[in-house]
Amino acid sequence: MLDYLINLVGRLGHWGYLVIFLGAMLESAAFLGLLVPGESLVIVAGFFAAQGLLDIGDLIMLVAIGAIIGDTIGYEMGFRMGRPALERYGRHFGWRKARIKRAEAFFSRHGGKAVLLGRFVGFARAVVPFLAGSARMPYRKFIPYNVLGAALWSPAMLLLGYFLGQGWKTAERWIGRASAIIGGVALFVALLAWLWRWAVRNESEIKQQWAHFLESPRTHALLDRFAPQIAFVRARLSPEGYLGLRLTVGAIVLIGASWLFGGVAEDVIAGDPLTNVDVDVAQWLHAHATPLLNQWMLAITHLNGIVAITTYVLLTALYLVWKRDWYWLLCLCVTVPSGMVVNALTKLAFQRARPTFDDPILTLSTYSFPSGHVTGVTLFYGVLAAMLIAKINAWRWRLFIVFAVFALVVLVALTRIYLGVHYLSDAIAAFAEALAWLALCLTGIHTFSEYRAVRKKRV
Repeated sequence: MLDYLINLVGRLGHWGYLVIFLGAMLESAAFLGLLVPGESLVIVAGFFAAQGLLDIGDLIMLVAIGAIIGDTIGYEMGFRMGRPALERYGRHFGWRKARIKRAEAFFSRHGGKAVLLGRFVGFARAVVPFLAGSARMPYRKFIPYNVLGAALWSPAMLLLGYFLGQGWKTAERWIGRASAIIGGVALFVALLAWLWRWAVRNESEIKQQWAHFLESPRTHALLDRFAPQIAFVRARLSPEGYLGLRLTVGAIVLIGASWLFGGVAEDVIAGDPLTNVDVDVAQWLHAHATPLLNQWMLAITHLNGIVAITTYVLLTALYLVWKRDWYWLLCLCVTVPSGMVVNALTKLAFQRARPTFDDPILTLSTYSFPSGHVTGVTLFYGVLAAMLIAKINAWRWRLFIVFAVFALVVLVALTRIYLGVHYLSDAIAAFAEALAWLALCLTGIHTFSEYRAVRKKRV
């Protein structure tokens, strides 16, 4: 992947400088800056400069000029359009009142220095110049902070990318063929960390969007397709309607995961393009395997294998017995073992052969579709995550648990594909199958538990 990007940038030639210049400029141009990832583009440009594709000195000058022009455009837009335009049009670009108030508080607290400091603050970079213009800050006061901020920000971001590029060269010499895999994992972790931070900062907006989604016509249309099944459960286990939200969320997850599994299974049976992607991914990973990485992948896969997951379930069950937490003990003991039985039956139903290589890293004679390892970790860590989330109220830590479990499932899936014992579709189908079973079991057990509680109150 890195070689492909390097070749692509190499073919752009001097046009690459224009792309970087426009990215740095447009990021500060108020509404456009809300869509253009200028900072990320500048860091990537520094990375490519370390590969010898771009000149770091020219980039520092161009990025600084682009940033100055972009801030000036944002200032002029704010001066001419005023703050009401930010509320009117900003909401279409993700700028709601809460975020605008944060930026205004930042501007009010720091005054003219906000133009300089805002250059280094993600949420303020695109909007502080606009606020400076709308507040009628004199341009002669605005421009020194603008120039100084761009002059500091440009080399800082570019050199960050440049040193990352230099470090990548050293790592590539040491790691060899596995550098692309390790780099991809690092990028995936960084992306999850960024998503987690973004979700923590936008808690209220996410919750509003989720509530809107649950009430949207599309969601109701989807639930209407399965109305008889949901009504059957509700009529028998929830006659007073107190499980409406739980049943709705559980039904959405169950339906979505089942649909994903069905789509993957259909492609596998019909030999659709997904199976070609399976082969390409398996061969690419096998071609980039190294002895050292093999050892790490084997260690991770054994630590999350069937025997290991069984051990974790037993230890967790003993802990729950000690704590007398019978509800979560029931969830654990019903969900994981029964889900693994479903996985085994699915393997027998499809009987898909595992990948084959001339020099295999690991050889197994059992069936491939869907992955038992991925099913096991999704079920066990899914129950564990649900239990922890039920006991924690803080939004940030609930999100952290979800992202951590997802990352662990993806990592285990990667080890199975890397070791050549599963295809990509095996891992995706296993995740979908386990998620559907997890939703079915947890929703069913919760429904039954609430039903028993209501009956006791009546008695």
